[in-house]
Amino acid sequence: MKLINLVSLSTVDSTNTYAKQNIEALTLPSLIIAEKQTAGRGRQGKSFYSPDRTGLYMTLVFEAPDSCELITPAAAVAVCNALEDHGIKPQIKWVNDVYIGTQKVCGILAECFLHNAEKYIALGIGINLTTKDFPSDIPNPGSINVDCDKTELAFAVSKNFLSLTDSNRIIAEYEKKLFVVGKEVTYVKNGTEFTATVKGINSLCNLIVCRSDGTEETLSSGEISIKMR
Repeated sequence: MKLINLVSLSTVDSTNTYAKQNIEALTLPSLIIAEKQTAGRGRQGKSFYSPDRTGLYMTLVFEAPDSCELITPAAAVAVCNALEDHGIKPQIKWVNDVYIGTQKVCGILAECFLHNAEKYIALGIGINLTTKDFPSDIPNPGSINVDCDKTELAFAVSKNFLSLTDSNRIIAEYEKKLFVVGKEVTYVKNGTEFTATVKGINSLCNLIVCRSDGTEETLSSGEISIKMR
């Protein structure tokens, strides 16, 4: 495994943005950590709440592999494995959120970008460590509330991710940690809401669901919400 170059920042708009803007000067792979983000970003244009010193806000930037489909699932597995080393039992909500119980403690944003015709990945990960006061519009927020060195945790996540090179292992570990399998969920497609039971995932970690009428569908993106019974 290549040595990981560390960049530590006090404040930044977004560690992903920093990685993309400074790719030419970075030794890859590089791990960028900030104490605070003023414009942290999540999937689908959402923001990621990143208050000063209460979370781990990191981006691992590296040359893009030939296949990028499993980067986000591998990152979720890597986060879970690192947290498990601290006695935590996290689970994954498809597609990119890590939960402890009913609370979301981590979000992941993988962005592919080009520079001088070369393709790179900025893998952004935000973990709520001790954050307590969240904005009211954030659903189910929580923190891991474990005393740990954030730089050591960031390196553990990064090393776990870079070691996940076998697609079968990624898929197996991802499905094992996915708490929606067997659950009834709702999802929206083309403006229509459907209810279905999650059957599992395919080789791309897309979600396989079955509606009450027996119709099976594969979801490749979008939001799902657990329908509590």
